[in-house]
Amino acid sequence: MFFRTIGNTLISTMMFNAIYPLIDFFMNWGIRLAMRFLDRGCSRSAYNTKKTSIRMYENLYSGPSYLMHYKYSTILNITFVTFMYGFGIPYLFPAAIYALAILYFVEKTMLYYSYRSPPMYDEKCYEMVLSTLQLAPIFYCAFGYWMCSSR
Repeated sequence: MFFRTIGNTLISTMMFNAIYPLIDFFMNWGIRLAMRFLDRGCSRSAYNTKKTSIRMYENLYSGPSYLMHYKYSTILNITFVTFMYGFGIPYLFPAAIYALAILYFVEKTMLYYSYRSPPMYDEKCYEMVLSTLQLAPIFYCAFGYWMCSSR
């Protein structure tokens, strides 16, 4: 009974996690284009601008900052939800692969074409995420045992 009531919610949440990077990309891209168009005075000329300093112009025409912690939190969320409930809802595994693939391709595209140069991150955050990801199989075994033993 638990999987019938909660399963649809988990699958729909996972599918939203899968398409959210695409929604975010197109919304940010549209807003950036609109702000640039308004800066040009609604003209198509690339030489018109209302900005009075180089810094203001640079902030408008360069991309957003690269925030790695949001990407790590998305990866951890997808992984742990999949491993916690994947034993009872096996469809979560293909949904997680789909979500991670979309996240990978959107982020790779954004790194090349949209973001500013990312700051130099040290390995501390990376190692912490990897050590946290090592706990996911333990969650899978524990919750799988619970799902098998519970009616």
